[in-house]
Amino acid sequence: MATSYTGNIKLGKPAVADRNWNLVLNANADQLDSLSPLAGLCVTPQEAPSVSLNVQVARGWYRKKDGTAAMFAGAASFALAASQTTSLYLSDGGTLLASTSGYPTTACIRLATVTTGPSTVLGVADDRLICSVAGSDTLQFVPLAGGTLVDGAGLTLGATTGTQIGTASGQKLGFWGAAPVVRPGPFTQVYTAAGRTLAAYAPIVETTAFAGIASGQSGSPYAQASDLNNLRAAYENLRGLAENVAQVVNGLINDLRSAGLIG
Repeated sequence: MATSYTGNIKLGKPAVADRNWNLVLNANADQLDSLSPLAGLCVTPQEAPSVSLNVQVARGWYRKKDGTAAMFAGAASFALAASQTTSLYLSDGGTLLASTSGYPTTACIRLATVTTGPSTVLGVADDRLICSVAGSDTLQFVPLAGGTLVDGAGLTLGATTGTQIGTASGQKLGFWGAAPVVRPGPFTQVYTAAGRTLAAYAPIVETTAFAGIASGQSGSPYAQASDLNNLRAAYENLRGLAENVAQVVNGLINDLRSAGLIG
C-alpha cells in the first residue's frame, strides 16, 4: 500500500498496511511547522515542558501600519517576570515588547498572552490575527499604490512635527479632478503689509453732477470746494478699501506660502 496525501497542504496519510509510520508523521509535523499561518510569530515556552521563565518567538512576516510587509527575525529566548500574566507584542518597527497591563492602544502586532508561575511558563494563549477582512472598503490606510478612503473617514495628523504632502516643489498635486501640477511660481509682494480682517465697506456715492457757480460768476458749472471735499471723502473711502483688500490678499498669500501651496 502506498502513502496518499491530502489535497491542500499534502500531508502524508499512511496506508493501513504501511510500515514506518513515524517517517510520514514526522514529515507531517515538519510540514505543519513550516507553514507561516501556523508557525510564523508563534510564541512557545523555550523548553517543552517549560523549566524556566523564558519563551521563544518564531520568525515571521507581519504587516506594518503603512501596509508594507516586514520580517521579524524571531527570538530564541525572551525572559518574562515570575507569577505574571504578560502580553507579548511587536511594535510597528518590529521590536519585541512585553506588558503586564494588556496590549497598547497604539499600533502593535499581538502575539500571545503568557502566564507564568514562580519559575516556569504555565500557559500560552495565542493572540495572533492570522485571518483578517479584505476588500478596498475595509482598509484602515491608503495603500502606497493609492486607494479610496471609507466614506466619512478622517485623517488625524501629528501636532508636533506634523505631516507633509509633497516633499519638493516639483512634485505634482491636484484637487477635485484637476490634473496634478507642480507648485505654482512665487508671487512678488512689493507691498508687504498684511492683515486678516476684511473691514466693513460703506460706499460714498457721488452720482450728482457738479452744478456750482460762484457768486458773481457766469459760465459752465464747475466743482465747488464742498464737491471736491465730498469727492475726496469718497476717494479716501475707496482707497481704504483697496488697501485693506491688498492686506488681506497679502495675508492669504503668506498663509498659502507658509503651507507650501504656492511659491
